[in-house]
Amino acid sequence: MKTLWVVLAVVALTLVGGVGAFWVWAQGAPAEARTHTRAVAIFNAMETYAGSTVYDQAREGEREGEVEIMVATDSPDDGRRIVLAITAHHECRTNWECATRIWPDSSNTYSATRCFEWSEQREWDTADEVDCPKTREIDTTPAETVELPDDAEARLEKALRADEPAASVRALTDLPGLAVREEGARLYVASGGVTGYWSGRAATGCLLGWRVGGEVEVVRLSASPHEDPLSCSWEDARARAQE
Repeated sequence: MKTLWVVLAVVALTLVGGVGAFWVWAQGAPAEARTHTRAVAIFNAMETYAGSTVYDQAREGEREGEVEIMVATDSPDDGRRIVLAITAHHECRTNWECATRIWPDSSNTYSATRCFEWSEQREWDTADEVDCPKTREIDTTPAETVELPDDAEARLEKALRADEPAASVRALTDLPGLAVREEGARLYVASGGVTGYWSGRAATGCLLGWRVGGEVEVVRLSASPHEDPLSCSWEDARARAQE
């Protein structure tokens, strides 16, 4: 008899637990859940395209739409910290409403906005929800300009003419943002003084070089601070080589 009571108690607790879990699920708001789903995807993108500054990285998240930067700071002790207010929408107010509906009614869209914090310690595919800050704290300090060495053009041309051009070019480790691309016997190179990220690989000075069919050419480009940033990539070198 005692065993029967134990079994009945376990069954009752299981049923109560199941009902409780169902109740929690039924009351859940799909729009709120979608803010977390969006936050995970946005944070993954921010790490994939981190940018030169913390503001660049935060703007990578902002470009997804319906995202507001609340915090973007970078300190020697704590590293980068970003808080984003992320909005999501759904046709149902609760999961129960979705479960009992024959078809969704897009005319009744429910929205939710929640804040999520990213830091350099974040694990991939995660996003921690936090209270939204009352005031915004955003560091918009641009990245420091890294200038090309004065002799960069001559040294790159010499490396491209070497017996092992790819290895010789890669040995020029002091050239900022050095990018080397080998395509069979063709070699394309770019080096630029990186000043930012949002417009691509923005630079005030850019060195493009290529070796195609034994022919070598090096081009040095420059832009003033008031002009559009230069595009400085090995793809630009290949495009010029094909002109």
